[in-house]
Amino acid sequence: CRHPSVVRGGTGLPPVDRLLQFLVDSSADSEEDVQCANCDRCCTKAELDTMYFCNTCGQPLCAPCREETHRARMFTRHEIVSLSKRTKDIHKKCPLHEEPYIMFSTEKKSMLCINCFRDMQGESRAHCIDIETAYMQGCQRLDQAVMAVKELQTSTREAIVLLKAMIEEVRNSASEEEAAINSLFSRMQEQLSERKKTLLKAVQSQHEEKEKAFKEQLAHLASLLPTLQVHLVTCSAFLSSANKAEFLDLGYQLMERLRRIVKLPHRLRPAQTSKINSEYRAEFARCLEPLLMLSPRRSVVGSAGGIGPGITGTNM
Repeated sequence: CRHPSVVRGGTGLPPVDRLLQFLVDSSADSEEDVQCANCDRCCTKAELDTMYFCNTCGQPLCAPCREETHRARMFTRHEIVSLSKRTKDIHKKCPLHEEPYIMFSTEKKSMLCINCFRDMQGESRAHCIDIETAYMQGCQRLDQAVMAVKELQTSTREAIVLLKAMIEEVRNSASEEEAAINSLFSRMQEQLSERKKTLLKAVQSQHEEKEKAFKEQLAHLASLLPTLQVHLVTCSAFLSSANKAEFLDLGYQLMERLRRIVKLPHRLRPAQTSKINSEYRAEFARCLEPLLMLSPRRSVVGSAGGIGPGITGTNM
């Protein structure tokens, strides 16, 4: 109930729980053999439910004696209850005034004798009722409290069932999620592996194409150098050997040869860059889009449908 108990004194023990003490004492009493005060009949433990107790006489009675001896008019005012509900001496009289209890204070939740009632202030007396009425009201309130606890008990059991079901659902969900992750990861690996092979082929194709083009251009330029060297040597020899007349006669022919060789289309600059670009990041992302259901990305494939040399739309 989470009610704090204050430990006082040097014993280090909590205060006595009067309710538990009452239940323990009642349990001990129920184990004792009970003898009818009228016929001396001894009842066994199995027959205790059929025994009665006269609170007025303070004696136990068996069922036959209750009907025979307490049916007379002189016993009509006697309070007869089941044996389990007999009133003990401690609950009969006020320990302060030694007077019998006659009333109950709903304000202080305690029984009162006539002297206790007289000592109370006028405002507090308004909260006093007779024992029987207090007992009936208490039973009704206890029934309501029991119903509330039973509802809580039912709700608790339902919550336990729900939580157990949710624990099982969590286990199943975790297993399903793990299987889905492993399956998706395997398919991603397959897709990435296939796309990796395609990209590596594209890189190799670009490498071979660029290297071939550069080698062809290099061979052309390498063959051009001797030709240029021959023309330069020829020009130098002509200038050192020819006089003015010979220069004017043959110099323009030499200049025409030099002009023509200069005007020829020589590929002195590379026709393409040395950078190989396969757009591998975008291609890896594109191959994962159907598996991860990502938003469509703009394809890096050109108008011809290829990423580069060696990769076409049919290779995807």
